[in-house]
Amino acid sequence: AIVLALGALQVAGFPVPYAPQVLPPVSLAYASEVVEVVREASGWGRKPVPPAPAMDANLARVRGADVLLIFLEAYGVVAWEQPELVRELSASREGLVRDIRETGREVVSAMVESTTFGGESWLAQVSLLAGTEVRDQDVYIRLMAEPNRDTMVKAFGRRGFRTVMVMPGLQRGWPEGAFYGFDTIYGTKALNYQGPPFSWWDLTDQFALARLDQLEVAKTSRAPLFAVFPTISSHAPFTPAPPYQPDWQKVLTAEPYDQPALAAAYSGPADWTNLTPSYAEALKYATTTLGGYLRLRADRDLVLVIVGDHQPAAMVSGEGASWDVPVHIVTSRKAVLEGLKAQGFRDGLAPTRQVIATMDGLMTKLLDAFSEPDPK
Repeated sequence: AIVLALGALQVAGFPVPYAPQVLPPVSLAYASEVVEVVREASGWGRKPVPPAPAMDANLARVRGADVLLIFLEAYGVVAWEQPELVRELSASREGLVRDIRETGREVVSAMVESTTFGGESWLAQVSLLAGTEVRDQDVYIRLMAEPNRDTMVKAFGRRGFRTVMVMPGLQRGWPEGAFYGFDTIYGTKALNYQGPPFSWWDLTDQFALARLDQLEVAKTSRAPLFAVFPTISSHAPFTPAPPYQPDWQKVLTAEPYDQPALAAAYSGPADWTNLTPSYAEALKYATTTLGGYLRLRADRDLVLVIVGDHQPAAMVSGEGASWDVPVHIVTSRKAVLEGLKAQGFRDGLAPTRQVIATMDGLMTKLLDAFSEPDPK
């Protein structure tokens, strides 16, 4: 209050003797905090949280399988629409299709509308996991204040799945995690990366996936797994893209790469005037990593859900780009595939051109496709 009063007097031309000068940005910052306090206390201007959809799905079609939900960072429809990206990514996509088919699986794909663009990935993640449209921080905070609200995670937990989240970018406490209902959340410290640094968070997506496998998937005599993994290696500025390591055990060591591969990865600095080539390299790495994991766990009954969290920033996606993102489901379970096609998905890796749902609506479509119809 004192800072605001001093700032107001000084702006009005009435400086207070011996008082420090309060710059306008400081006054505005304090004023915005006061407004937030008033809004919370009075309810004025608060955006309502949409009601939670029903989540009583029986999940019979995925019973006994491991369901892995991957939010692929900055994977947007631009990757399927921009000619340069289509050309650069075609070989890695063909490789992924081979990995899928040669491990006895199939893939169906669609397009959905994200609730965010170019950043704020948590808005897309909570929209899908809570089945609730969340497009701004105000609604997000209000949603986090409802600890008893149902989520997709809790729905899987009720059906006997062990629920875990792998968050390689999580470097400090995350009280919001309690909202979702995970049994375990693995952050940076628990993952314990010892290799060379890449991007903002040092560790790589392949390492995080390998650690998830080591900590959870490789266990015997366990409950089926529902795991959520928001990736980080394709985060802007998209470089340096890590090398893919075919030896998944070596990627867990302190020296996961041979020196020539590491030197090649470090040799390409980001061109801040044109990030499209770096973006393509990051998506190639992601595609190769996912295909490699399918081969590593060819023996597992796996339902792999890959969904882009949002489009990359406008400097890659272009002016006036949509908020649309691809979603792919890879599995050998025919009933799941047929259920997804009934929800608007189509065969193959190429997503539908027409959006079949918003990000929050995707949750309902997935749960429906994963469940047997209730007997009438």
